[in-house]
Amino acid sequence: MIDQKRGNGMIHRRPKRSFLLLLVVGWGSAIAACTPTLDRPTTNAGDTVSAPPERSQPSLQVEGFTLDELFAQGSGGCGMTLWHQADGQQPTEFLFFNGLPDAAGHQGALMKLDGEFVRLRRTAAAGEEFYGQQRSQTFASPDNALQVQVETTLGEPGEIESVAVEGTLQLQHNGTTLDLPVQGDAGC
Repeated sequence: MIDQKRGNGMIHRRPKRSFLLLLVVGWGSAIAACTPTLDRPTTNAGDTVSAPPERSQPSLQVEGFTLDELFAQGSGGCGMTLWHQADGQQPTEFLFFNGLPDAAGHQGALMKLDGEFVRLRRTAAAGEEFYGQQRSQTFASPDNALQVQVETTLGEPGEIESVAVEGTLQLQHNGTTLDLPVQGDAGC
C-alpha cells in the first residue's frame, strides 16, 4: 500500500514499512536460492564414491612480452613475431620471436616462460623459406627440456617487406604438450 502526501502541489508516494520488509525478505531469499551448494552423492551401504580426479596444472606458464622487453633482451628487428590468435586486433604482447641469423650464423628464438625469458635454438626446419624462417621449425631450450614446434601458413604480404602468418606453437615439456593457436608476421 502507498500513502499519498500532498506538498507544494505534487503528490509524493511513500512506501509502507511492510512493503519494504517484504522487499528485503524476498531479495534475501532470492540470493539464498542462487547460492551454489555442494551436493554430496548418497551411497548405499558398501558403495564407495571416488572424488573426481584433480586437473593437473600446466607445468609451464607461457607469458606475453612487449617490444620493449624484447629489445631489452638484445633481440628484435628482422624475423618472425607470433602472438595469440585474435579477431584482427593489434597485439600488445607477443609469445614468440625468432630473429634472423647473426654474423656467426647463430639463430635464436625467444619466449617468456614462468616469468623468465628463455632462449631457444632452432634444431630443425622444413618447408618454404620466408625472411629467414621456414614453414615448419623446431626449437629446443639449452637443456633440451623444452621443445617448441612452430607450424605456420603464409598469409597476405604486408607493408614494406613482410608477410602475415598464422599457425600453431606446440610446447612439449615434462611429458605435457600445450598447443597455442597463433598469428603474426615475418619480415625485415
